[in-house]
Amino acid sequence: MTIDVSRNLNNGMPSFWARNFEHLDIARGDRVLQVGAGAGYYSAVLAEIVGSAGRVTAVKTDPMLASQAQANLVNWPQVDVISGDGRTVDVGELDVVIVFAGSTHPSRCWLDRLIEGGRLLMPLTDESWRGFLLRVIRRRNRFEASSIGAVSVYPCIGGRDDEAGKHLHAALEGLPPGEVPIRALHIGDPKPDDADNVWFQAAGFWLERAAVEGDAVPSK
Repeated sequence: MTIDVSRNLNNGMPSFWARNFEHLDIARGDRVLQVGAGAGYYSAVLAEIVGSAGRVTAVKTDPMLASQAQANLVNWPQVDVISGDGRTVDVGELDVVIVFAGSTHPSRCWLDRLIEGGRLLMPLTDESWRGFLLRVIRRRNRFEASSIGAVSVYPCIGGRDDEAGKHLHAALEGLPPGEVPIRALHIGDPKPDDADNVWFQAAGFWLERAAVEGDAVPSK
């Protein structure tokens, strides 16, 4: 379903997002931040999953679309619609953050607000809108990271850096679509000793390269 033809903005395939939701293990009572709510279609789906005890905060930068989403979601009181920047909206602790637009780097607020075991799913995309779905799981003071598949999606306002987009494009060159050799996300800049472990780096974070067959095993 097309939302805005002039911006090439559409609702996305329900089967695609249903698969993505499955990778987040969303449960009854969960607190979910949805960045890029569109007209509220997937906000309603998320509301049904979390139930009346849960909470969905649906954020949209476009005030007109946010108003439309609010009208569409009147029957789901567990959904709060906010017109604003989904990268900076702070609603407290979160079980799940799911982002419907492509960035070159996550928001620090998303990572900080995840509880133990909290999950983030965001499209990490280059300048051509293509990339992969980055899934992050908080484990105390560290973040597990993996790719759950390829994606091509509308860009996230405020979440893009041109140089980082070019570096991501180069890092993805030659890899099978969606297959990304990563195992952890780190906040900040890598230390000199981490240089060989950096798969990709952008503003405020870096992704640690996963070990692959043939890597040397450190001696004990």
